[in-house]
Amino acid sequence: MATLLEVKNLKTHFFNRKKVIPAVDGVDIKINKGETVALVGESGSGKSITSLSLMKLIPSPPGKIVDGEILFDGTDLVKLSEEEMCHVRGNDISMIFQEPMTSLNPVLTIGEQIREVLMYHKKMSKKEATRKAIDLLKMVGFSRAEEIINDYPHRLSGGMRQRVMIAMAMSCDPKLLIADEPTTALDVTIQAQILDLMKELSDKFDTSILIITHDLGVVSDIADKVLVMYCGQVVEEAPVDQLFGEPLHPYTVGLMESIPSVEGDAERLIPIQGNVPSPENFPKGCRFAPRCPHAFGRCLEEVPSLMAVDGERSVRCFLYDKEEAKA
Repeated sequence: MATLLEVKNLKTHFFNRKKVIPAVDGVDIKINKGETVALVGESGSGKSITSLSLMKLIPSPPGKIVDGEILFDGTDLVKLSEEEMCHVRGNDISMIFQEPMTSLNPVLTIGEQIREVLMYHKKMSKKEATRKAIDLLKMVGFSRAEEIINDYPHRLSGGMRQRVMIAMAMSCDPKLLIADEPTTALDVTIQAQILDLMKELSDKFDTSILIITHDLGVVSDIADKVLVMYCGQVVEEAPVDQLFGEPLHPYTVGLMESIPSVEGDAERLIPIQGNVPSPENFPKGCRFAPRCPHAFGRCLEEVPSLMAVDGERSVRCFLYDKEEAKA
């Protein structure tokens, strides 16, 4: 498979008067063409900041990409000017943001907002863009597309607004679609429809997807590969079936044990003790150590690197350090 996106040692820091806050601290991501990769973790783990960094949408000040490369089709996005990034965003890389109501402009109709993207990136006339907008709305499941284009966002349900966001995101046939919590605040039935739609569009247009979520149910349904984030770092990377079949990192194990079983055979769920530490006060050594039931002396002093376990799996944990095992 050809590589579409390769992120190397990405570091995004925020600066205040007192200290530097390492919100994303050395993240590596690789996405092949046509592949769906999920980035998962609790709130505050750095998932959304990672996705905004890929689009170079970090507010500056106070935030800044301080190190790393974002290689998209061989081009390092970090080195592009804002004008050059404007031609990448929405055209080659599209993003579905977490809350469609705040992402859509409340004073513009649905048609005006989709047309704007097509007229800017594809240089279409207003008439051509209107026809394309209707086709896009039909593609994402609107039977009354000719009427919907004249509606304002507040007249649509949450699921309908999310479909509009997907139509806008797919309007320029992007190579990569970044979806930040695309099913948050939607009921279970609508969630399933949105995920099915994303899979269908990915297969149809060979679009790669990076989906940001804390919902492991979403991950199992759509992803090919999973990256688990904790405190600004990737702590485990694995194909989806291997991750669910045998999670390695204690944090991933904890996430799995906190999911209700459909069989309902567990008497009670096992939560992960403690809370995610603030980026201002990351602990010394392994950042999960204060919450980890397997932590030992080395974990409290040294930061583990992301270690390859086999050809497709990596884990940031001294339990899988071969030298440690020998000792």
